[in-house]
Amino acid sequence: MKRFPAILTAAIISLFIMRGTGNAQNLLERWAIGVDAGANYWITDYNQYKVGFGGQVVARYELARYFGLGLAAGYEQLKTNQSTPLEPGAYASYIKANAIPISAVAFIHFFPRKAINPYVSIGAGLLLYQRTGVGTAFPVDGSWNSSYMIPAAFGIESFIDNDISIDGSVGFTMIGNDVDARTTSSFKGYASARIGVNFYLNEGPARRQTPKPAPVRF
Repeated sequence: MKRFPAILTAAIISLFIMRGTGNAQNLLERWAIGVDAGANYWITDYNQYKVGFGGQVVARYELARYFGLGLAAGYEQLKTNQSTPLEPGAYASYIKANAIPISAVAFIHFFPRKAINPYVSIGAGLLLYQRTGVGTAFPVDGSWNSSYMIPAAFGIESFIDNDISIDGSVGFTMIGNDVDARTTSSFKGYASARIGVNFYLNEGPARRQTPKPAPVRF
């Protein structure tokens, strides 16, 4: 719990100190594959929150100047703990959820033709998860379950090359209130701070139509 504010602060600072050394980019009709990883912080009905680790792969296509759509899939290791029983006979110990998030995501870019491009994203999808902990009885019996998920994030993409960018983001993913095996609170989810890299796979119409310089003749 004590480490997450420091990780989150470092991620936010990194968003604003990244400098794009590549040229300004037109993202229209370009495909990109992105990979990112970082820390998460699971909000549960237990009394001790813990920092976990996660990452994802995102395939994205830019449909319009300011708008893109993508598919994301990854892995999240969510952690929490209950130090004392919430009621007599209730589980009181460490819980880890091995989670596989799969979602469709929309991206809105603020400066799509600049080397540094802030954006927001929001999506919806499915979270597959397996709770483990001390022992093998409920709620840590190791069975796989599913829940809805609604991820949202703010990020900054910084181009270091015409086809490569560095990406930093902070976000929150809303998930079902029974993922932690308790339904006391109606609002559950996990915060995240990530950094990653995007690889653009094609040039797009803007770059294809750019005339090549005439050869120098002597």
